[in-house]
Amino acid sequence: MAELSIEGARKTFGETEVLKGVSIDVADGEFTVIVGPSGCGKSTLLRSVAGLEELTGGRILIGGRDVTDLPPSERGIAMVFQSYALYPHLTVRENMAFGLKIAKASKAAIDDAVRRAAAILHIEPLLDRKPAALSGGQRQRVAIGRAIVRQPQIFLFDEPLSNLDADLRVRMRYEFASLHRQLGTTTLYVTHDQVEAMTLADRIIVLRDGVIEQVGSPRELYEQPANIFVAQFLGTPRMNILAATAIDGGQAQLADGRRIALPALAAPLAPDTPLSVGIRPEDVEIGAAAGTLPFSIAFVERLGGLATVHLQAQDSGEPIACQLRDDGSLREGETVAARFPPDRLHLFDAAGLALAREARK
Repeated sequence: MAELSIEGARKTFGETEVLKGVSIDVADGEFTVIVGPSGCGKSTLLRSVAGLEELTGGRILIGGRDVTDLPPSERGIAMVFQSYALYPHLTVRENMAFGLKIAKASKAAIDDAVRRAAAILHIEPLLDRKPAALSGGQRQRVAIGRAIVRQPQIFLFDEPLSNLDADLRVRMRYEFASLHRQLGTTTLYVTHDQVEAMTLADRIIVLRDGVIEQVGSPRELYEQPANIFVAQFLGTPRMNILAATAIDGGQAQLADGRRIALPALAAPLAPDTPLSVGIRPEDVEIGAAAGTLPFSIAFVERLGGLATVHLQAQDSGEPIACQLRDDGSLREGETVAARFPPDRLHLFDAAGLALAREARK
């Protein structure tokens, strides 16, 4: 195992700059997930770590060793691709052993490594099959097994679950988490799926347009997003964002003229300061209480035990999502009272950056 450092990574394709000075440190044994929308540069960054793309600027260190100019075979990494990349004419056993054969390992060492990896992934009965006879989940296990037998310093995963159906993705997330607990190998994992990021990562790196927006634990990013992009990218349904203007008395006026109380901030807001107020759907409270505002129910998404209720204000702006336990009592067209607890609000300035709250005493 080893730590990974990416220092000022830049990558251009023609006149397009895909990575714009990205710096990342992944601790020894850490499971770090890079997440971001399509085209943000996350796969390019991973391929650069693997040595499959040559950086335009910056450097990459693995275990303190500069590997920027080394070929993939000399970097101490193993990469699992979205497409599995298995050899169709080889058996599972031969696919898993291929890298060690190229490295001229002994037959005994190869057999032992394949056997151990197959046991970890519970694919011993599949060793004599060819990829065409395997399901998508089984092929993914074989691709992971091929990486394990190499005993790399670092695992690199490029959207490994994106080709699987929804149910299998859930089960494979558990497999990845279990595998990391067993092996403890430093892992850099790329996905566009924020659920994968939240469930698997020790730390998440949010990337947008080749720039890091925020780095932190899943809880830190969910509860303390640095900006509106991070706030809305993580969380399903995504955070509600309401346009507002600061007024006296620690309050804000919404676009429809109604007022809500704000949390205490590190620096008070001057009256007439424009801001955005964010609240997560699960934090919106429905029911009679002080400080509630009337909304009509535009639409109810029922998901078994949970419901997402879309609340419409009188100004017919964008609906506000509210998530709560579904007792079947809420109906479209009804009017309900909703409250936005001040301590659950996230405030952002005109540039979309989070405003710091008053320090707790």
